[in-house]
Amino acid sequence: MRSAKLITLRIIPVIMVLAMISGCSGSAPDPGPTPSTSPSPERPFTVMTTDRIRTADPAAVADTGSTMLTQNVFQRLMTIDPTQPQWLKPDAAQDCSYPTRTVYECVLRPDLKFSNGDPMTSADVKFSIQRALRLDVGGSSASLMGSLRRVETPDAQTVRFVLSRYDTQFSRALASPAASIVDSKVYNPDRIQGPDKPIVGSGPFRVVRFDKDELELGKFLDYKGYAAAEVGNVVIRTMPDSASIEEAMSKHETDVVWRGLSSAAQQRLQAQLSVSKDQVSKAGFGQLILPGGRVEQLLWNPDSRHRDSTALRDAIAAALQEDRTLDSVVPAGVPGHRASFPLGGRADIKITWDNRIQLTLGYDPTAPNSLDLATQIRTRLEDTGGMSVLLRPDDPRADLQLVDRKAWVPTGVAWLQPVIDDPMKGQQSEIASGLEKAREAGVGSPQLSGALAELQHAAAEEKIVLPLSQSSEYVYLGPRTKATSDGFGPGWQLGLWGFRIDR
Repeated sequence: MRSAKLITLRIIPVIMVLAMISGCSGSAPDPGPTPSTSPSPERPFTVMTTDRIRTADPAAVADTGSTMLTQNVFQRLMTIDPTQPQWLKPDAAQDCSYPTRTVYECVLRPDLKFSNGDPMTSADVKFSIQRALRLDVGGSSASLMGSLRRVETPDAQTVRFVLSRYDTQFSRALASPAASIVDSKVYNPDRIQGPDKPIVGSGPFRVVRFDKDELELGKFLDYKGYAAAEVGNVVIRTMPDSASIEEAMSKHETDVVWRGLSSAAQQRLQAQLSVSKDQVSKAGFGQLILPGGRVEQLLWNPDSRHRDSTALRDAIAAALQEDRTLDSVVPAGVPGHRASFPLGGRADIKITWDNRIQLTLGYDPTAPNSLDLATQIRTRLEDTGGMSVLLRPDDPRADLQLVDRKAWVPTGVAWLQPVIDDPMKGQQSEIASGLEKAREAGVGSPQLSGALAELQHAAAEEKIVLPLSQSSEYVYLGPRTKATSDGFGPGWQLGLWGFRIDR
């Protein structure tokens, strides 16, 4: 059984301190009465967010919202505690190792089951990994397993991955969403599973009900792995906006708020926390802070007809320099981070074309403050005098995409995945060289840091992924709700196993 200590520790990959404000003393009076116990007897444990769950098939996960389902309903062979990114931890596997430089072998825990009662065997693992690579969904974590040549199953408990090269990063790829294990009797090997089909995993929770804006989970009693759940039934509710979440908090209709609150709402809550002797809001919510946990980037669409213009990419990167607070595609605090993009000051923007270029900018309207940031980016680009920008909410075909991103696992290679997957022609050899060195380097070694620095330099040269900002992520915990130190997935995805209620 995992440790259930409360979060008061230093975070290595995201940076600095992860702090839950609760039980601290102060001289100011409490602004409100003691709230009622949460959750109420009339409702299950409830999580609210504005993130949408876009797919229930782990092979197709390419967004932050869908990882809430994937991380809690499905198992992977290994996982990573993001507070200790250098160490892999077994989940469905009992143990994994490299018997040779090009073979990675895992032994499953005994008597594993899926939530429908089917036994899990090495054949299911083979099916799942091969299926994810075959479907190869853009933006998913499947490309992190690119070194895989074939999967062998010597017996029902053993999975052997034969690699095309020595790759120290492959083991970490097995902790990512695309490596989730599905029931080979239920999932189609050639198609993405629709939300109307059974959702069958072996993780700490099972799916009870999945509607458009609500996911209900129940504790999976036969789960065997790293992250056994402490709460029973859980409802994840996607709310339309920040105001609706704030209202639900005041009415004690939720126990956890995961993303979704606007900057103004967070400032209002912070003001309440600052004058409370217990450092809770008027409704009794404490604040858990993930410093550096929110990362915003601007990505070029690989299919954009404007992407090949070096002058245009340079001009866009320069136009955003004054507002940029993040200096690399690999965020500060992630092992291997190296400053590579200029910050602040006024860049010398050169417009070398005669006619204004028409661009489209896509963004997720459910992400906090996304419209405000998209509008600010448009203003900066249009102020150059060489571009016009149309905002396109929820448009994957837009030339540029504003993303509020989390990497699938806490490694520099995972953060660099968009650069590695779709490099510009002029940077292909440098990126291939840096990636090869990263694969061969030991975790935490100077060689890995050097390879990541090389990759970050190439990313800054080609400018197809532009770092914008890095700020804190806030999680709000209702009365009597506690979070444990290992309550997050490898990429800081929300792990529902990390919560408990103090009665």
